[in-house]
Amino acid sequence: MHINSASLTSPSGQRIAFAVALVVLLCVPLVIRDIYWLDLGITVLIWASLATAWNISAGFAGGLSLGHAAFFGVGAYTSSLLFLRLGITPWIGVFVGALLAGALGALLGVITFRLKGPFFVLATLAFGIVVHIVNVNWRDLTRGAAGLLLPFRGGPQNMLFPNLWAYWYTGLGLLVLTVGVSITIERSRLGYYLVALREDEDAARSLGVRVVRSKVIAAALSAALAACAGAVYATFIQYIDPDSTTQFELSVQIALVAIVGGMGTTFGPVLGAAIVIPLGEILRARVGGGPALVVYGFLLMVIVLAAPNGAIAGVRLIGRRLRRLLDSGRKADA
Repeated sequence: MHINSASLTSPSGQRIAFAVALVVLLCVPLVIRDIYWLDLGITVLIWASLATAWNISAGFAGGLSLGHAAFFGVGAYTSSLLFLRLGITPWIGVFVGALLAGALGALLGVITFRLKGPFFVLATLAFGIVVHIVNVNWRDLTRGAAGLLLPFRGGPQNMLFPNLWAYWYTGLGLLVLTVGVSITIERSRLGYYLVALREDEDAARSLGVRVVRSKVIAAALSAALAACAGAVYATFIQYIDPDSTTQFELSVQIALVAIVGGMGTTFGPVLGAAIVIPLGEILRARVGGGPALVVYGFLLMVIVLAAPNGAIAGVRLIGRRLRRLLDSGRKADA
């Protein structure tokens, strides 16, 4: 069988690789029966989706956000409150939460579109803190620090499943949605506009790029997808509170996952989630809370220093070396 090394990175080759990866992920619940690892895998899927959503705004458009936990929380609380107060299934609640978060994201985009660098970061940070404070203090609606407990009733029609494999496929569907939107944006005119704005906003504006429109669309889509992840997380955990959904540390973790994997790339955030989330969980289980944080931080620092462009850059480097080996082997055969 002749292997053309160029096909490994061609669009058709990437589609084949994506299809193979999807088939493998579909088969995971059939192979992994251990509850711990399956639970961890579902968490990775949700985090990969969340980091991919963040990457649309921060990675493609260059607007580094430290307030995305707010959108995650909006999705989680909207879906949960609609279910608890009105009996509306989370399958509908996830879209309502996405619409609400998307509107908030668009509003934030309109307000902050002129801000750059640290000023934009501080604006998103302030937004996230405000949402968290409202979440904690609006006890009549959110029950504050006590949180919301989702009763297990109604079964699959309410996105509440007795088996982890069903949550796995729900999380996988969420990931396919977010990655699909990310790929569509990256290959569209909007994607080119966002990259142009990230590299040089003034030059992009002079070339006719609609700065406000592009940034607002990216912010709205990013927020809406983050809310979808929040809604799925709520039904998976069946309990949410301010610390687990709108806390500032969560926003930092979202950014960290994407940066470790490779922000500005389609699959970097997915790879980042596959590295960061299991690393943190395994260290906490093996070492304990306090020491685990020290080791966790040190290992992440090593990863970032070793691959400043993200782990995805290392994967691509391995791919290029593999292509050279294939090319040299083909020449030797000739």
